[in-house]
Amino acid sequence: MKRTVFVLLSISAGANCWGQLVPGQKLEDFQNLASLYAKQYAPYQWKEELFNYNLFKISPWVSMVQQTTDDLGFYEIMAEYVAALNDAHSVYFNPSDFVAYLGFTTDIYDGKVLIDFIDPTVIAPGQYSFQVGDEVVTVDGQTTADIIANLSQFFSDANPASTSRDAAGGIPLRQQAFDPLAEAVGATATVVIRRQAGNLETYTVPWVTFGTPLTKVGPVPFPQSTQPSSRLTKRSSVPPNTPAYRLPIFYLQKSRLPMKKAVLNFDALQPIFNLPAGFVQRLGNGASDAFFTGTYKSGGKNIGYIRIADFEPNDTTGAESSFDTEIAYMEQNTDGLVVDVMRNPGGLVCYAEDLESRLMTKPFHDAVYELRPQLADVQAYQYMEEQAASSGQPNYVIEILQQQVRIVMRAYQQGGLTVPLPVCQLGATRAPNTNSAGKPAVYDKPILLLTDLFSASAAELFASMFQDAQRGKNFGTRTMGAGGVVSDGNPAGYYSEGTASVTQGLIIRENPVSVAGYPTAPLYENIGVQADIESDYMTMSNLLNGGADYVNAFTAAILGMIGK
Repeated sequence: MKRTVFVLLSISAGANCWGQLVPGQKLEDFQNLASLYAKQYAPYQWKEELFNYNLFKISPWVSMVQQTTDDLGFYEIMAEYVAALNDAHSVYFNPSDFVAYLGFTTDIYDGKVLIDFIDPTVIAPGQYSFQVGDEVVTVDGQTTADIIANLSQFFSDANPASTSRDAAGGIPLRQQAFDPLAEAVGATATVVIRRQAGNLETYTVPWVTFGTPLTKVGPVPFPQSTQPSSRLTKRSSVPPNTPAYRLPIFYLQKSRLPMKKAVLNFDALQPIFNLPAGFVQRLGNGASDAFFTGTYKSGGKNIGYIRIADFEPNDTTGAESSFDTEIAYMEQNTDGLVVDVMRNPGGLVCYAEDLESRLMTKPFHDAVYELRPQLADVQAYQYMEEQAASSGQPNYVIEILQQQVRIVMRAYQQGGLTVPLPVCQLGATRAPNTNSAGKPAVYDKPILLLTDLFSASAAELFASMFQDAQRGKNFGTRTMGAGGVVSDGNPAGYYSEGTASVTQGLIIRENPVSVAGYPTAPLYENIGVQADIESDYMTMSNLLNGGADYVNAFTAAILGMIGK
């Protein structure tokens, strides 16, 4: 298992501890942030229905901004305003690259904050007596519950359980990019740990720090003239077989978490669990491998395993070719297949849909979204239509695109959402994959899909399409609930230099779903995609035994499906 400590690029600040922004600058930057969401944010009606939160009512927030006495206090309010949306795709980022790390990681297992990894590059073997599986009780006199509550003010993972686990990961890993007060750590931390035998032990552990602490922004002249940066100029890698005329709107299919999550093996090729004895690995060790794959035997059956770590590979054409090879091998050599999208941060909607088409045996519901368009989006749709006409596309293609242009223009003029629009195809139905000869090139045997609380964004689209098509069973726990397409890196105040990511469109499922505690809706935003077979990996037994209980459970599940 491994944990990557990530650093967000930023601008460093000086060493004084008093703020340099004047009240007018704070107010102007907060209004800039609020205006960004007022203009772009798609799920505003859903958040009001679900949480009774109206992002347009900013008077209480303005009052809090006006009461701040230093820059860090102001950054707290900016983060809390966005976190109140309960949206995993919408995050406020402070302009800081400061990170402090204690050399171990934590998560919540069986309701307790346990150490789940000790980093040998930071803590030498035998340096401390605590071990994986021990419970962290307090850090510098603060209980873990209090630290989790404090950190959870500054971001949301769309549901309370994911947010708490993410914040638990922040106990030994403080990142000022989203926690304004991370710079306040001292040279060491006093950590009280309950050993597995029940005794309490106290350790003094040094903080290993990276980057420059942010303590103030200024001095900043007022007023300040700044040229805003252009939005949406970067294009993502394009899946193969994408029609050229669709390229102008390709940027609108990004569905990936904007921040790395502090859980083990998040976005990692290696699975979180150990696969059974006798597992024969195929992919996962090569530098260019996009998947971790292999086979094993159980109950007299051959079981295939494919882990998809994320849906944004460096080379989509190469990744899809590799996936085709694996699917062909699994079709010929296995009786059932386990596909793993646990701890997957998402990526490109159309790439996820393309991989999905390799698992389907009948037409399935395409990815569609309700878009909150800006003028640039209207222009992109118009350009798409022009490109289709100039490249000689059939009349029916041009007519469909003309209708989409009218829909986007109408929503822009009304300041609201479009009706559901297809993201990757012309229509809302996608056929299973075929080879160059027009023959099906799919896996047509039983499939079990592994999901968890950190299966997010495009990974949730993948899980929802799989479930809606009744292709197999979703196994594990519900997904995160990050159900939109995202625009990130948006300037959110030119004095304070923060940035924000914004959910610009809501992805719509084939049919409404009814889940306890939520309105019935065709969404997975906040709701998540529920597991058909419940099994939670987050137990001490799984932590200490390489996930043996979990692996045995999903192996039994796929064998049961094969038996039917």
